[in-house]
Parts: sequence; C-alpha cells; structure tokens
Amino acid sequence: MTIAFRLSLLLSVLVLAMVPAKGQGQPTSADDSLTNEIAALRKSLQTLNNRLQTISDELFAPDKKRDDKALDSVKKVTTNLDLLTRAEERAEVLRKQLIELIEKETAYKTRMTQFEEDMRPENIERSMVGVGGTRTVEMRDTRRRVLETEKKGIENLLNVTVQSRIRLEEDVRQADQLVSRLRQRLFPLIEKEIDKINPPD
Repeated sequence: MTIAFRLSLLLSVLVLAMVPAKGQGQPTSADDSLTNEIAALRKSLQTLNNRLQTISDELFAPDKKRDDKALDSVKKVTTNLDLLTRAEERAEVLRKQLIELIEKETAYKTRMTQFEEDMRPENIERSMVGVGGTRTVEMRDTRRRVLETEKKGIENLLNVTVQSRIRLEEDVRQADQLVSRLRQRLFPLIEKEIDKINPPD
C-alpha cells in the first residue's frame, strides 16, 4: 500500500466522520459552512493525490532509472579519464626529470674524463709553461692537489646523480605501468559508451 493511498484513505475517513447523518433536521448555515469545508478538503486531497502520483511516476519510471544509470556511467568514465590524465602528466614530469639527471650524469662523466687527462704529469707540466720561479716542483704539486680535490667533488656529485637516476628510472617505470593499467581499464568503458550513442551496424 503506497503512502499516497494511505494518506488518501485516512483523509477520506476523517471527511466521512465529519459529514452529518441524514435526517437530523434542517440544514443550518453551520451545516453549509461545514459542507463547503468538506468540499474544499476533498479538492485539496485530490490535488495532493495527483501530486504524489506524479512524483511517484517520476521517481520510479524506467526512463528515470535508465537516465540515472547512464549518468553514473558517464561520471565513472569522467573520473577515470581525469585520473588517467593526472597519471600521464606525472609520468611526463618524472621522465623530464630523468632526462635532466641523465644530462647531468653525462656532464659529470665528461668532467671526470677531463680531470684524468689534466692530471697526467705531462699535462701538469704543460700547464706550468710560462710560469717562472724556483718553486716549479711545489707549484706542480699544488696544481695536482687542486685537480684531485675538484675531481673528488665531481665524483661525489656523479655518485649522487647516479643513485637519483636509478631511483627515478624505477619511478618512471611504475608511473608508466599505472598509465598502461588505467588505459586498459578506461578505453573499453569509453568504447561501450560510444557504442550506446552510435550503435555499430
């Protein structure tokens, strides 16, 4: 039994209880007023019944359920699409960072190779050409120590960069896997929605 029907039944009982029994004398002005109130109450009850029926039809109509299900499906696709976009953007940012680290690593390796070359005795000797004085040996030792210190600093930077690059490569790999899984999940949903809009022949 629906709520609208119960409400209608209750109001009908109340209305009938208020109607005076036949043969209880001549109608008075109070009776006319009561009759008018009852008529107005019946009209309001009918209006309420019609409105409740309209609401019930709208809520439980098959088209309404189908529309809600279609809306839920679109929301699901939209949410997944937004997630995929963010995952792709994150993967791209990580990839750019990886490229920058690889460039730094390459530059540090080049510097290390250059230090190896500069620290060869003949090249240290060549760098001292034109520098006069009686302390040539001491100056060569100083030059070698400076190069060794600089080399050690670059070597430390190279080690840090290599470790960061290894971690970032793993991050990029995981980010790419996430993008791939999201695409595999999302694209069939999109295809299904497209088929609903434009069914294949």
